[in-house]
Amino acid sequence: MHTEPADILVVDDELGMREGIKRLFEVQGHHVDTAACGADGIALGTQREYDVYFLDLKMPDMDGVAVLDSIKKVYPEAICIIVTAYASIDTAVETTRLGAYQYVAKPFAPDDIQFVFDRALERRAYILEARRLREERERRLLEVAQEKSRIRTIMNAIGDGLLVINQDGELVLFNPRFLTLLRINQTLVTGQPVLDLLPEALREQITEILTKKERLQGIEQEIVIQPPAKLVVMANTASIQDEQGRFLGVVSVLRDISELKNIELLKSQFVNMAAHELKAPLSAVQGYLEVVIEKTLGDAPEIYDGYLRRSNERCLALIGLINDLLNISRMQAGTVKREIENLEIGGILRPLTEFYQHEIDKAQLTLTLTLDQPLWIAADREEIQRVFQNLISNAVKYNRPNGEIRIHGYREGHYAKISVQDSGIGMTQEEQERLFEEFFRAKNALTRHITGTGLGLTIVKSIVNAYAGKIEVQSTFQVGTTFTVSLPLANARRKDEKEK
Repeated sequence: MHTEPADILVVDDELGMREGIKRLFEVQGHHVDTAACGADGIALGTQREYDVYFLDLKMPDMDGVAVLDSIKKVYPEAICIIVTAYASIDTAVETTRLGAYQYVAKPFAPDDIQFVFDRALERRAYILEARRLREERERRLLEVAQEKSRIRTIMNAIGDGLLVINQDGELVLFNPRFLTLLRINQTLVTGQPVLDLLPEALREQITEILTKKERLQGIEQEIVIQPPAKLVVMANTASIQDEQGRFLGVVSVLRDISELKNIELLKSQFVNMAAHELKAPLSAVQGYLEVVIEKTLGDAPEIYDGYLRRSNERCLALIGLINDLLNISRMQAGTVKREIENLEIGGILRPLTEFYQHEIDKAQLTLTLTLDQPLWIAADREEIQRVFQNLISNAVKYNRPNGEIRIHGYREGHYAKISVQDSGIGMTQEEQERLFEEFFRAKNALTRHITGTGLGLTIVKSIVNAYAGKIEVQSTFQVGTTFTVSLPLANARRKDEKEK
């Protein structure tokens, strides 16, 4: 394993993305260099070899494909992770051809990029071990018996799953990634029949080649391991032949394409949900206006005032929905313009509590704001205000008469943590699991009268993720809910050094 601090290069024209990744890994003890354009990225990335490269696909001076190509020409084994909001099959094919290790779609949660980074470090360890073995062999002329260990190390360094079986369907070679992708937990040994352990689609691929042998060279097919798009692999299965063309067995390579399939699925779901959410209020407005235009209830104008007010309310709700959709679209496309500045959390929360005081009084609630110390973060003021507007608004809307709202800000490690606790109606476990999905709103007898688009918490999570932060929820049905937001402190490392 790669136990030493890693050297990381982040090439991205978006300041927030560079600094977010930098903060995430520097607090873990890794060294992170950044470049704001493709030319600087090539200069840094080819001057010396980094353990992991994060490359943006779209930059003003050149695209990430050119940066990837330049780095790979100097360091063919470089581990390059493409970070982009513009993932497509074409770019995936091109970057894969050039040797990209993995895709990470923007926006992403810190846990998502951490998972990819940990896997990249594992692969880096195998690559370094393979190099060490090569150098050792050159120095000491290792015996043939030691070649098997080297081959196994190289196989383990491959990011794709690899399976080789002979013409009798018996296991010859495999790597750990193959077991991981197919969720195989049992121990496999050479010579063991393995066809019955494989997913049906892959088993059919291999069986067809075993049956047709020399007549069929290969089959490529998408296989869904965990639906709908949690785990999808591209299985490329081909026959193995010797120099005389005699059939020896089958090799199958499995590539994880879950990210690309998930993007396609999300786009489809987004269109369907948006159409549904827009249709209902528009139909209601149309019905109200038809009553007014046709004067169905008589000629007195005051009869129709209520219909016009309800039409206006529905239109305002539609505008709110469209604005939320635009905000989510900008975040997913990576086109949000952020003005990063040092912000003190109290300077954000105090004005917001004053703004909501009328609604708090009207709902007969009490609000308590406690800040243990000044908490400074580096962020865009408008986005951070939007985060706590949503959380405080929800604490008011989903509370009970004579209930409480408690807001508490404190420091924990390198993070500013702000909790928003209410004594409201709470949520079931199932509702908590779906809470941050687009358009999801808890529907029960206690929430039927509460309006909303179901996008507020989706936006909150996207904003928090953009700053390498985290949002957590704890809730008990009919007791209350607590949201806790964790955001990296501004210049956390420099402050720690001064305190020491």
